Amino acid sequence: MKAKVASNVRSLCEWAAALEVRGIPATTLSHAALVLGDNIAAALSAADEPEICAWHERAVAARSADQATIWRAGAPRVSLAEAAVANGLAVTWNELDEGYTRVAVHPGALSQPLVLAAAEADGAPLGAMLRAVVGAYEIGTRFARTWAGTLPRLHPHGVYNAVCAAAGLALLRGAGAAELERALTAAATMVSPGPYSHPIEGALVRNAWPAAGAWLGLFACELARIGVGGLPGGPYDVFDRGLGAPSRPEELTDGLGTDWTITAGYHKTFAACHHSHAAMEALDELRARHPELRGGEKVEEVVVAGSEMALNFANAEPQTTLAAKFSIPHAVAGTLAYGSGSADIFSTAGLHDPRIAALRACVRLEQLPEVKPWPYNRPARVTVTLRGGRSLSAACEAALGSPARPLTAEQVLGKIAALSERDAPGLVAAIIALRAAAEEGRIPELSCRDWVRGLFTS
Repeated sequence: MKAKVASNVRSLCEWAAALEVRGIPATTLSHAALVLGDNIAAALSAADEPEICAWHERAVAARSADQATIWRAGAPRVSLAEAAVANGLAVTWNELDEGYTRVAVHPGALSQPLVLAAAEADGAPLGAMLRAVVGAYEIGTRFARTWAGTLPRLHPHGVYNAVCAAAGLALLRGAGAAELERALTAAATMVSPGPYSHPIEGALVRNAWPAAGAWLGLFACELARIGVGGLPGGPYDVFDRGLGAPSRPEELTDGLGTDWTITAGYHKTFAACHHSHAAMEALDELRARHPELRGGEKVEEVVVAGSEMALNFANAEPQTTLAAKFSIPHAVAGTLAYGSGSADIFSTAGLHDPRIAALRACVRLEQLPEVKPWPYNRPARVTVTLRGGRSLSAACEAALGSPARPLTAEQVLGKIAALSERDAPGLVAAIIALRAAAEEGRIPELSCRDWVRGLFTS
């Protein structure tokens, strides 16, 4: 098995290194632009969080170069590494980044902060940046599918952070197959085995794992350029032997060049762990049909039936906003009290809201007897029992924004606009133009440095 993993990692590297932007389907490039915009907007949405502000201020005060942009109002410029870390810290903070549900991994959030910072610093053209975005996503999803058994013990932001970031940077800089293999096998030994329990319990360090991956990915690529890498079978040693996840090496290569995984991701409509979205939608349906549920005063019990994985998100007493975002009881309580559209459910105000706190204690999770395969593997059935004994029930087979019910491009652009129009008023127009160019097969001969500068001007 180790030899097969080593062989398939090499084949994956050979394919990725030979990938040319003109060989990527126009629809794939267009969607990659949408994914990139969604993740930049997710990072911008966290710009006012006190911890993010504090880190950005530190980075600006200590900046060692003027190479790349921190994604926030004013677009301050710092060194490549400082920008990648700052944007990596923000990109998943509000749980609004794009992701991939066939296995739980967020290759875009884990690679794009470094890819875009390096593309700015190097003056790389837009085509090279898009190629790296697509290639890094492909490599990241294939690593995660090969070692899916790291879940639910370990969080993918830690397990695949360095690999995704290294893949993106190596491809951006035109690494050959051997150099890319050195970068990936080195990065695989630098993973952060962050426990999945950390976000559920509210440990904010979980938000730092993408930032750590950006730095480690940069380091792995610099090592690879001077000939330093890991062993060909190193990923097997790390993920199979070290992390206890049996490998499925065929996932590294099956469908390469035909099954573009970046087109099979999801875009979030709620600022919370995706496993709570179906329950929130089901409750919205109940609240619309039964106005007496609104506010939750008449509710005695709520039973949320979902997948086996969903049972992990049962923390009914979250102590931080991150824990609230990973708490199905909190998501359900907030939706009952105010509706899923309330922006305050997962804020500090929502965390301490007495109405939400009282309703959290009424929520119980149980496992559905049968769950369909992906992309229908995150369903929910919600049963609300009112005081007096009457029960009301609704189900959601797949949340809006998932691969089973994808958002339209216009809906994703609307989300991007809502999150970015204050701090980066040019982002939506830039993504629209980039998508149109990709669909017409003509990526503009524009440097990423100039492109990023345009995001922050109207």
